[in-house]
Amino acid sequence: MATDRSRVGRTLGELRRRHVFRVVGVYAIAAWGVLQVADIILPALLIPEWVMTLVVVMAIIGFPVTAVLAWIYDITPEGVVRTAESLPEPDSDNAVPLQWNWRWLDYLIIAGLLSILVFVLVRGAGENTRGQPERSIAVLPFSDLSPKQDTGYFCDGMAEAILDALAPLSGLQVAARTSSFSFRDSDADVREVARALGVGTLLEGSVRKDGNRIRISARLVDGRTGHQLWSDTYDRELEDVFAVQDSISRAIVDVLRVQVLDEQKLVEVPTGDQRAYEEYLRGRDQLRNGNTVEDYQLAIDRFERALVLDDSFGLARAGICTAYWQQYELVGDSELADQAIAACREAQATSDRAETLVALGNVYRETGRVTDSRELFTRALEAEPNNANAHAGLAQSLRTDGELEAAEHHLRRAIELDPAYWRHHFALARVAYEQGQVDETISELTQAIRLAPDNPVPYISLGAIHYYEGDYLRAAEINRQSLERNPTPRAYSNAGSYYFYAGEYAQAEAMYRRALELFSPGDFRWHGFLAEALEMQPDQDPDEITSDYETAIRLGYERLEVNPADHEARSLVAGYLAKTGRQAEALSELERLEQTEDLNMFAHRAAGFAYLELEQTEKAVDHFEDAVAKGLPTRDLADDPRLRPLTDNPRFTALVADPADATSDQEGNTQ
Repeated sequence: MATDRSRVGRTLGELRRRHVFRVVGVYAIAAWGVLQVADIILPALLIPEWVMTLVVVMAIIGFPVTAVLAWIYDITPEGVVRTAESLPEPDSDNAVPLQWNWRWLDYLIIAGLLSILVFVLVRGAGENTRGQPERSIAVLPFSDLSPKQDTGYFCDGMAEAILDALAPLSGLQVAARTSSFSFRDSDADVREVARALGVGTLLEGSVRKDGNRIRISARLVDGRTGHQLWSDTYDRELEDVFAVQDSISRAIVDVLRVQVLDEQKLVEVPTGDQRAYEEYLRGRDQLRNGNTVEDYQLAIDRFERALVLDDSFGLARAGICTAYWQQYELVGDSELADQAIAACREAQATSDRAETLVALGNVYRETGRVTDSRELFTRALEAEPNNANAHAGLAQSLRTDGELEAAEHHLRRAIELDPAYWRHHFALARVAYEQGQVDETISELTQAIRLAPDNPVPYISLGAIHYYEGDYLRAAEINRQSLERNPTPRAYSNAGSYYFYAGEYAQAEAMYRRALELFSPGDFRWHGFLAEALEMQPDQDPDEITSDYETAIRLGYERLEVNPADHEARSLVAGYLAKTGRQAEALSELERLEQTEDLNMFAHRAAGFAYLELEQTEKAVDHFEDAVAKGLPTRDLADDPRLRPLTDNPRFTALVADPADATSDQEGNTQ
């Protein structure tokens, strides 16, 4: 054992004598410095990436070579000489001459190596805190350099096609469109944009379209340093646009070292007709920027022109499906829902892309086919795991089934993928409120308003929060702000409900009439709400009230043909039937509801009003209790002027004795 220790000691001593530790340390510091400089200089000079790889390999190979040379040779004032084989024996009779002590250099080398280690660890921690995955990218909107500056739709289509090609690739995280496009015309530094989007690289580009010729320039930028990683310019004919999109996508894949099959074509050619593709791009631009029925109709016109040119163009059919459905959501006309469903089915027959599956999934969910919608969203996520809209759509279906935790998980994933899209924050606010998280709800709605200050929907929901807190006039004021930005039938209807609960029945009537006159004569709810507001006022025409109820019944049945599982609509129709003296029909509809186990709080509340109109007080209170158990705030019942006849009912007074906060659906109608 002692012999082994002495051998080790002699070996270490010999290494020190031959300055091997010192030379290797100096080499490590110098090599690290060279690599750091090369990492910055080489990309800026557009030197091929293999050169950096060669520098790293040479630095590694040089390490053992340097150690061997340090063992054999030594540098002296006389030059490079072979190191003596052993130390000379000291002369005990003579004083040891004064020699220079090189130990300080060893200390400096050790300090330098420790500094490198600390730098690497700190830089690694800093990169982790920035949350930039190694292979992640945001595709920014391409700039329009065309002479007339009228091809913005084409520029967006170019960027979106590349984004769609990259999104399904495993090992690559791609920022969603709404997040990356939120930096359109931004003068922020690319490093700031990368940090905001949580990505490591950015793709920028420009398009110049002149007649049938296009000039497309693109460059890939390192989001941490701002240095260019790749760039190219393509001068092509317009019909070659899909090949250019594929070339740019493949170049990005090569630079980021994402594995794909050699023969895999990244950009799928959606149509063989370039004119059809342009009409589709114009329609999609109109669809995404629209807010009115007229906007959506213009989008439908564009999509239909695309289909005239190419009848098998599945994405154009998916666009028609979405446009019709958004019209239906605005005005509630059941004919629009039928057209949306038909277009979605035709789209599915010609295209199985994620965009088509998501569009159809949303329609199925809103027409009561929740299980089918979940299957479609799941298939979309299998094809594109990073599709934020598919995550959000699946979350909405899970929420409909009462799986709130799972819904929250998918919405947070959607926000992680697409943090700048207000709808995801709005949807998360609804789920948070249903879980009793009022502060989280307000926070998410505030974020939605910040991201979409001109969109009325988040304001409407924030007003609903104040409504459920009992501050009806404050709710009406917030709703007024939404009407100033973009008047919608829902905003007018909710304002009417807030005034109704505040006892301002004439104001409520005016809001409902406005909703019907300007937007939604086909929505049964507004007719029913208007009749109730008229009933609360003296000296109103009973024939007009009855006429409104009859119209509400007719349109309500049309809605139930679209979605037989709309239990709230059936409950409201039952109440309107009772209002018009059709008690037997009202009881028939209520009996159908009694056989349903998954009534939500709004359906229970409406059923309670129907039973109250039929003078079945205890059955009415049963449903009011069920509504509260499902999350309806007791304040909603305590302040409702239509429930004053129940003030003598002990069960009802006990139910509303202590109004408390509970959960609700902010987008549901409040009356």
